Amino acid sequence: MAGFMFLLFPRCAKVVSPTGGPKDTIPPELISSIPKQNATRFSDQKVVLEFDEFIQLKDLQQKLLISPPLKNKPIPKQKGKRLELEFTDTLMPNTTYTFYFSDAIVDNNESNPINNFIFAFSTGETIDTLLLKGKVKNALTDEAVENALVMLYPTFTDTLPYTTLPSHIAKTDKDGKFMLVNLKPVKYKLVVITDNNGNYLYNQGAEEIGFSDSLINLADSNFKEIGIRVFREVNPHQILTGYDRTERNILTIYFSRKPIGPLNLKPVDESKITDWYIVEPDNNGDTLKFWITKPEILERDTLLAVLEYQKTDSLYKLNSQIDTLRFLFYKEETQQSRRKGKKEVEPKKEKGFAVNTSIPSGGIVIPNVPFVFTLPVPVKQFDASGITIFNVTDSISEPPVELLADSINPRIFRFVEDWKPNISYKLLMLPGTFTDYFNQTNDTLMINITGADPEKYGILKINLSGVYKSAIVELLSEKGEFLEAKSVNGNGTVEFTFIKPGKYRLRFIDDANGNGKWDSGNYMKHIQPEKIFYFTDEKTKGVINIRANWDSELQFSFK
Repeated sequence: MAGFMFLLFPRCAKVVSPTGGPKDTIPPELISSIPKQNATRFSDQKVVLEFDEFIQLKDLQQKLLISPPLKNKPIPKQKGKRLELEFTDTLMPNTTYTFYFSDAIVDNNESNPINNFIFAFSTGETIDTLLLKGKVKNALTDEAVENALVMLYPTFTDTLPYTTLPSHIAKTDKDGKFMLVNLKPVKYKLVVITDNNGNYLYNQGAEEIGFSDSLINLADSNFKEIGIRVFREVNPHQILTGYDRTERNILTIYFSRKPIGPLNLKPVDESKITDWYIVEPDNNGDTLKFWITKPEILERDTLLAVLEYQKTDSLYKLNSQIDTLRFLFYKEETQQSRRKGKKEVEPKKEKGFAVNTSIPSGGIVIPNVPFVFTLPVPVKQFDASGITIFNVTDSISEPPVELLADSINPRIFRFVEDWKPNISYKLLMLPGTFTDYFNQTNDTLMINITGADPEKYGILKINLSGVYKSAIVELLSEKGEFLEAKSVNGNGTVEFTFIKPGKYRLRFIDDANGNGKWDSGNYMKHIQPEKIFYFTDEKTKGVINIRANWDSELQFSFK
């Protein structure tokens, strides 16, 4: 039987502070001010705010917004229960000034903030009283945008966000909501930016922008809250941003965006050499790899080359540009050998190169889904007869594959096969199927794969209505990661097959121009980004549960 011993030891008494009652949760309250809240004919250079308890300031300079904006923010002086704001700018006449403090003023004890504290006065005879509410979302993700700058202009020129401070401003909260107060009963131009540098001006290419299609008419009694979608425009600047040569056979050139127009690279002293590289863009298209294909260029440690391309000027127009680039290939082992006077040893050439596959050996292949080969280098020729597929289950050979080169990436090839359920296959690739520009060929590749069993997967059908021209339906993971997309012209049904059991989401794109992808907007051309919708459901919160050997079907309308 287990025994327990309870021992008592003497100890010193611990002195603690009295609890003092319940925790203070009440924020400070404004009890007096100079001028008074919403006062008129204000002409001083200082505002004084008096609260009912001692206060602290939390990131006041970052959180305080003054509408209309001042060139220089007022100088804050806080002591005890008082906050003074001293102006260094001259206030404009007949103007309503509104101070949005957000939650920058808190009490001294528990840091309880005054949420959305607003103070206003007018330098004229009257104070403006109208307000505007709305919400800002990201056009691509449909998520609320916090700290976006909402700007109003009493004039309507399109260039205003680039050049002119707005007459009224506000920032969005964590839910993307905003409220502009003390507005006039006039029409306004509304623009929203993610003002990353805090200058109240739009920096195209570096910031997101959104705008209202029509003017905001606050004199209209029927005017309701407004929704704005912000988007990232295509960078208007096309410039060379850098270049390097980290590998002997690769020259990498970086641009500010996917380059438009003719582009050519040629050695300075070898004008007769042509077709000496293969270009491979990255996924964004703004980074280009130039794979060297000629030995006489490859062996140079230093390569001077002339790049001919298109560059934008101050008016964003493309003009021909020529730059001379100096590519260096530096290898530490080579330099050390030279310093020590040792004879350089010619590196041993590899006999072949490995080819990666989209499905590993032992994997499952789905009918009519492209089987992809990714090569380590571009190749000058390929022979599809070097690839054979043997049906192990039925002991028969499959028909020859039709191998296709990717239209963008020179290192990718693919074929499509109608794989049969639960059939075991052996794929064999012989040396010589791919040959690179230095006459190296691929290694032997042999993998075992099995045709997918449809009973282990689910099917999802979506019936679409209200499609204006064409639509794109994207299957996403539960976390919102892109998995697969289907396009449809007009109303119709989209079907996703061979979906692994699990939880998924759906995203719908109103493909207004029918180019098969989502397009961002263009502020100066008054083009809004293509609309995106997410499947929502009150019970599942937009999550679709796919089960094995089950067909799921749902309806979605773009109207």
